[in-house]
Amino acid sequence: MTLESVPSATLDPIGPSPSGRDIPPSRRSRAATAWTVVGVAIFLLLSAAVLAATAIANLRFDAAVVAHRAAVADAAAAGESAAAVEADAGASAEIAAAALAAPDPLVDAAAKSALATAAGELDTLMAAAPETEFAEPNRPLSRPVWFADLDAASELLNGETRRLTDLAADADAYAADLTVADETVTVSGDAYIEAIAPVAAAVEGANGSARNVERIEFRNSVEQLASSAWGYDAAARIDAYVAAAAALQSTHAAEEAEKAGPLYDRRVAVETYARSIAGGVLLEFDWAPIVIGYGDNGSAGGTATWDTWEGGLSTITLSNSIAEQWGDPVMAALVTHEVGHAITSKCYDLVGEYADDNEPWAVAWAIGMGHTDPNGNGEWLYGRPSDELIERSKGCR
Repeated sequence: MTLESVPSATLDPIGPSPSGRDIPPSRRSRAATAWTVVGVAIFLLLSAAVLAATAIANLRFDAAVVAHRAAVADAAAAGESAAAVEADAGASAEIAAAALAAPDPLVDAAAKSALATAAGELDTLMAAAPETEFAEPNRPLSRPVWFADLDAASELLNGETRRLTDLAADADAYAADLTVADETVTVSGDAYIEAIAPVAAAVEGANGSARNVERIEFRNSVEQLASSAWGYDAAARIDAYVAAAAALQSTHAAEEAEKAGPLYDRRVAVETYARSIAGGVLLEFDWAPIVIGYGDNGSAGGTATWDTWEGGLSTITLSNSIAEQWGDPVMAALVTHEVGHAITSKCYDLVGEYADDNEPWAVAWAIGMGHTDPNGNGEWLYGRPSDELIERSKGCR
């Protein structure tokens, strides 16, 4: 009997492989590792992308913050500058309005029109003023974390920056225009004040009968205007000039009323003559029926004061009979004698020892002026002065 070999039996794994074939364990391990590596790589790439986007967003946010802070500072500076210019312009507008309130007859018409035009343009510009006070705008209180939030915050800041930049530019342009308009008002204001002097001279000339004190105050007001330029006190100085002009006109009207009547033209002729020889000394006149006991029955009388204040001034009082007999050389001599008293204030050094006892000087002055009739020049009443005094008086004109 022979023994035959029997094939050995093997055990198959439980269940079939997906492909119908068996997969070794080592291959399954390598596949799992590969997928893990791929997943990790994708995760790292995504993380890197997020981190990069966040870093870039942070840089944009930082730049937006810096630009916004600069815009806030620039806007505040522009607003403050414009507000300061506006305050100065507002003061100029107020001064111009007050100056333009002066009555037309007391100022130059062309200069007033030019100032009114400049002031009107300034008022119009100020009425259309842009915003010059900039409240700090809303902005993120803390730095966002997510890059999308960072970009949204950056856009908000950039929008506010653009708004503030535009406001600052408007404020700067407004301030520049306002400065030009204000300077135009100043130039026109200076011309307006300068043009008052010739008008004032005509006003004074038209009020020749005004009293001395009011005339001096009027002249002083004109000098104060001429000696300074347009500025914060220009309106006050113009107001003082207007008030002085009103007083001048008032006393002129009162004096004109006092000498009105049938003798008016003769009184005016007497006063005109006296002023023509007074050497610039201010004269005012009072008329009365009787002066120092003279004035009736063909007689005539006069008195005069003298004062060195403000270059010299005097009040001369004359009897009505002088006006009635005007044209008689005796009357002219008498008036010249009184002017001789008045002009003492101008020639105090020449008058010398006769300043207190002034009659000899007045007689000498009348004689020196060519009035030799003793009945008019005062010689018959006060005696003849020395030839030396007569010659000395000729130096006072």
